[in-house]
Amino acid sequence: MLCFYIFAIVISIEDLRNFRISNRLLLVFFFVLFSESLISGNLNRQVFSGVFFLLVFSVIHLVGRFTASKGSIGIGDIKLIGVLTFGYVNLGFRSVEIFLISLCLALLAQIGLEFIRNRKLVSRIAMAPSIFLAIALYLYAPLGLLLPQ
Repeated sequence: MLCFYIFAIVISIEDLRNFRISNRLLLVFFFVLFSESLISGNLNRQVFSGVFFLLVFSVIHLVGRFTASKGSIGIGDIKLIGVLTFGYVNLGFRSVEIFLISLCLALLAQIGLEFIRNRKLVSRIAMAPSIFLAIALYLYAPLGLLLPQ
């Protein structure tokens, strides 16, 4: 879990400063998670989870690219979601639902903080802090208990 916190801080700072996420950092983070999954024996489940989220958010990116005038979710954010879901999110309807709710809550919090700080809605937002917060909410907060059974 220590690697999660280290990469969360480093990647979030880079995204906040440059609005870019380095492929090198993502690749190192992926190999750390890949090694952990080999040791734990969960490689098949994690590969399906990472690919599923990568495809879902790629479709969201393409839809936003063709419909929005100012763009959509960035490719670096999509790759970050793919790597993080590979390592931490289970594949299943309930897990996907909890992760998406966590991501929406984290993004609302970040947009609210940006609005309070700048007194206006910003046109660009660095999503890496929200993505890491969403994974933390998914892992540690009992959001699944709040959903209807």
